[in-house]
Amino acid sequence: MVLFLLILFIITSILLISKGADWLTDSLVPIAAKLKTSNVSVALILVSMVVSLPEILVAVDAGLKGFPQISLGVIFGSIVCNIGLMVGLPAMIKPLSVSRNMIMRDGVFSIVIPILIFALSSGGTITRLHGFALLLLFIPYLSNVFLQEKHTEYNEEALKRDIEIELQLIGLDLGHIKAGWLSFSLGLILLLTGTYLFSEQLITLVNLFSLDPLLVGMTIGAFVPSIPNIAAAYKATRRGLTEVAVSETIGSNVFTLLVTTGIIAMISPIEMQANWLTFDIPVVMWISFLLFIYMISGRGISRKEGFVLFSSYIAILIAQVIFSFR
Repeated sequence: MVLFLLILFIITSILLISKGADWLTDSLVPIAAKLKTSNVSVALILVSMVVSLPEILVAVDAGLKGFPQISLGVIFGSIVCNIGLMVGLPAMIKPLSVSRNMIMRDGVFSIVIPILIFALSSGGTITRLHGFALLLLFIPYLSNVFLQEKHTEYNEEALKRDIEIELQLIGLDLGHIKAGWLSFSLGLILLLTGTYLFSEQLITLVNLFSLDPLLVGMTIGAFVPSIPNIAAAYKATRRGLTEVAVSETIGSNVFTLLVTTGIIAMISPIEMQANWLTFDIPVVMWISFLLFIYMISGRGISRKEGFVLFSSYIAILIAQVIFSFR
């Protein structure tokens, strides 16, 4: 009976998170159109920030309840999950395009941040001061993305259409309401409820089956909050918006590493464990570097490269399970 309720609550939280993200991002369509930014900018700023809220809420809630290992698992796991499933799977369907601007502006940032996290962690603790510094680093990144895209000339009608399509791809295609304050409020309520319910189930899984908290965070804890992102990347690729999958992945990863890690560290210093430094953070650096290498190839991300990214995600999960039960 307990297991049945656990599964039921997890499924319910998935539905709440997905629909909450749907209504919340739909409410941003009018705002995005007024900003007159490109679809890449919207993906990196508006969509990535809003859709990354589940990771933040789940990680922070688990940390506040005394499970920092789950929090770190959600952070590390979401990076690997995003690259493997948001880029790898769509690339296997259709090769993904990568602009030179994205490489120079975002690609380098996406590999420097994991290295920075590793450097901070090597001291044994990510302190509150480190957390504050990580949060501050997100400000120049955000400003740079916005200003570069805002000063680029685009066809306004085509731009508005791309923005609306991209934002509407997030979440479940069920129960549409007019974009506005109502959709924003309802979306935020569903998102908060879903993430709170989901974090409770992660803790229940750890306590009920005596599982490794980091393993739970890196697997199911990272996958469920990423579902809206994965679905959006898949649908965008099918519609021909092949740059969206990469841009959302980079934006979400940067946001998660800087903001989520920063918030958790400011709440309470994060004591690093030896296996995090020898396996978990290195695999985050490795798969991030692998994505960057494919991005700078000049031909985008091919089906073969997408398969490698997806296979890497599966291999990392298998290795994590094996190491956890040794």
